[in-house]
Amino acid sequence: MSKTVLITGGAGGIGREFCKLFARDGYRVVVFSLLQHELDELGRLLQQQTPGCSYLPVQMDLSAADAASRIHAWLQEQKITLDVLVNNVGFGLFGEHVELDAERLGKMLQINNSLMSQLCVLIGRDMKRRGRGHILNVASLAGFSPMPFFAAYSASKSYVVSFSAALEQELKEFGVGVTCLCPSTTRTQFLDTAQGKHQSSQGITRFVSASIATPASVALAGYDGMNKGKGIVLPTSALTLQSIIIRLLPLRLMAWFVYLQAKRA
Repeated sequence: MSKTVLITGGAGGIGREFCKLFARDGYRVVVFSLLQHELDELGRLLQQQTPGCSYLPVQMDLSAADAASRIHAWLQEQKITLDVLVNNVGFGLFGEHVELDAERLGKMLQINNSLMSQLCVLIGRDMKRRGRGHILNVASLAGFSPMPFFAAYSASKSYVVSFSAALEQELKEFGVGVTCLCPSTTRTQFLDTAQGKHQSSQGITRFVSASIATPASVALAGYDGMNKGKGIVLPTSALTLQSIIIRLLPLRLMAWFVYLQAKRA
């Protein structure tokens, strides 16, 4: 039997590149994502690049409060045992926090934090019982710094970084690995989705767009880091150095610095 990976939000961006990497190496690829046409397109792409690969797409609104339990129930119904869980789905919101749409903010936190945490309970528990498996959580370089005009998103990714480091320690003695991927801004639909109507989103958009990575390079870094058993993965040495500097500086100083850069951008 080939190994099986589940990737949330795998139909586009970094997630799609993860799908290609896992399919290339013989994994059965299970993808939960929102848009059916993107899932169909991904299926055609995987068959072109890896003929005969096993691909199971499931359309689902992952912002629903019961999404994690529904995913787990589906896996049990299908009698699917996961070797790898990739918590990839997520989105951001630019702009002054008080100018954000409260409902959309709630969906962001549900997807970025609650869904990930609940899947790590349900699927992580199964992996612990079997004594094997790996969880790959996608965070962001923004998770190392408070970011004015990107406050809730950066905080949500700080949660992912801290949560993943703690979970790694809890599960490693049971044969389950946990990796956290922390990329910089990536060339996906992320920037378009995060863009707000309020003018306060414009400066931070330009600031975080100063350096943009490709989804393929980011996914490859995460995939290789996971296979090497790394806890935290930053795609380049420059980002690693940047993250170290950020963590050495006081939070208020970093917030002030980002605020000034966003205002000048």
